[in-house]
Amino acid sequence: MTKIAIISTMANSPWGGSEYLWVKMAEQGLAEGHELFLSIYDWSVSHPLIVQLQKQSAHLLPRPRSLSLFYRGIRKLTQVKTFLRPFSPKSFYKPAFDCKPDVICISQGSSYDAIYYPDLLNLLRSSSIPYIIICQFNSDTSSFESPVQRSTAQQFFNQAAHIAFVSEHNLKLAERQLAMSLPNASVVQNPVNLSDRSLVPPPTQSKVSFACVARLEAAYKGQDVLFEALGSPVWKERDWQCCLYGSGPDQAYLHELAQHYNITDRIKFMGHVSDLRSVWADNHILVMPSRAEGTPLALVEAMLCGRPAVVSDVGGNVEWIEEQQTGFIAEAPTAKSFGAALEKAWLAQANWPQMGIQAHEFALNKFDSSPGRTLLKVILNPTQ
Repeated sequence: MTKIAIISTMANSPWGGSEYLWVKMAEQGLAEGHELFLSIYDWSVSHPLIVQLQKQSAHLLPRPRSLSLFYRGIRKLTQVKTFLRPFSPKSFYKPAFDCKPDVICISQGSSYDAIYYPDLLNLLRSSSIPYIIICQFNSDTSSFESPVQRSTAQQFFNQAAHIAFVSEHNLKLAERQLAMSLPNASVVQNPVNLSDRSLVPPPTQSKVSFACVARLEAAYKGQDVLFEALGSPVWKERDWQCCLYGSGPDQAYLHELAQHYNITDRIKFMGHVSDLRSVWADNHILVMPSRAEGTPLALVEAMLCGRPAVVSDVGGNVEWIEEQQTGFIAEAPTAKSFGAALEKAWLAQANWPQMGIQAHEFALNKFDSSPGRTLLKVILNPTQ
């Protein structure tokens, strides 16, 4: 039996797409008889998946949210010093070390979250416990605020037993940002939320229905870019609608933006829908104008359901989309570039059904049906 401590840096909301991978790993670890310790922020009410892990005998080590707020303030006001920072407030990460795990898994919603938690870095430095890093999101626009921050990140990555990225693009991007090779890194996939992975027949209505399945947070997901592209004169003459699935802080802004571009009657805010197959029963094609990504679950799930996609060239998107075979790629997340990709897609409507079949077959062959088991193997054998 191996004792595994998981530290999630998820701080801005109770749950997000970054959490599913480590949860699947924890489920697999518990099923194989390992002991799991979960260090996460305390949101008063636990997510159902956390409750289920506790029922399976995982140990919960909640951290007060005041810690998150404190370090978010520190991040704005100061520079991170180094692994050698001598002082930090009482560490709420210490229980994860006190349980004497054999290995620690640090799940980051981004790629460099941990460098803003100096007490965590000091604990890692002073401990002989090997640690694995999961890096989900990364962005071409991300940069370190100082050479000291880059040095801190370099030490954090250098001392890791293994680093797991969710796309090859983000691994290479991190190497560029860090100015160093990461020979101890590999790519793992996020789990998909589909038990039935058969093709969903395309909708029969003549009106084209785009679907944007993403958190309503334009700075990352790019819905503002999509609206600007669809607000151009050429689209006013076409029969289409765009359904936005999800919630987020920019919902009011996006309502106003739809009014600004005079496309309010075309934009449908659908909220969160748990039945993904019903989403694709009603929509013809995925539109994903993201400014940065890991590898979005929404893309893989749409492809498994048999839908082509229009995506921006960020994160792992182009590792899944082949131009005019399984979808269309915008070179940049700008209205001009994404608008050009939308135009190519519109002119190729007759090919969408066949492209959807090709997308389905490609995704079936590429996706990992047991990413939790894959990650667990990495954690148990990080140098292999």
